[in-house]
Amino acid sequence: MRYRVSAIVAATALAVLGYRGLGEPQEQVPKLAYINSNEIIAEAPGAAEAQATFEREMARWQSEIQAMSDSLDEMISAYEQQQVMLSPEKRQERQRTIELKRMEYQQRTLDLEQVAAQRQQELVQPIFDNIRRVLVSIRQERGYSMIFDAAGGALIDADTTLDITPLVIERLRADAGGGSSN
Repeated sequence: MRYRVSAIVAATALAVLGYRGLGEPQEQVPKLAYINSNEIIAEAPGAAEAQATFEREMARWQSEIQAMSDSLDEMISAYEQQQVMLSPEKRQERQRTIELKRMEYQQRTLDLEQVAAQRQQELVQPIFDNIRRVLVSIRQERGYSMIFDAAGGALIDADTTLDITPLVIERLRADAGGGSSN
C-alpha cells in the first residue's frame, strides 16, 4: 500500500512537472558574451592609418587656428600698449576691429571643429561598419543572444571565458588579409 501511494505521488509529480516539458519547448537560457570595443578599435585593421590621416589633417587645421590666435593676441597687445595715446574714436574703431577679429577666430574654430568631426567620422565609419559586421557574424554563428561592451562601463564583472574580444580581432585581421576565419 505504501509502495502504491509513493508510486501514485511520483507518477502525479512526473505528470505535473514533466507535462510542461513534453508539450512546450523548453526555455533556453540566453547565451551571452562581451567585448572590449576600445581594444578592438585599437587593433582593427585600418584604424592606425585612419588615426594617422586624421592627425595629419588636424595638424594643418590647428596651425591655421594657432596663426589666427597669434594674430589676435598681437592685435590686442598692440592696442593695450597704444590705447592711452589714441583718440576715443580711434579707440572704438580698434576695439571694433579686435572684436570682429575675435568673432572671425571663434567662427573659424567652430567651422574647423565641425569639419574635423565630419572627417573623423568619414575615416572611422568603414572600420566601425566592419567591426559591426564581424560582431553580427560571430553572434549568429555562435548563437549569442547578446554581446555586451565592457568598455562602456556597464559591465561590472564577468567570466573571462565570455570575452570574445580576441576572436573579433582575429576575424577582423583575417578578413583584412583576404582570408576567412571562424
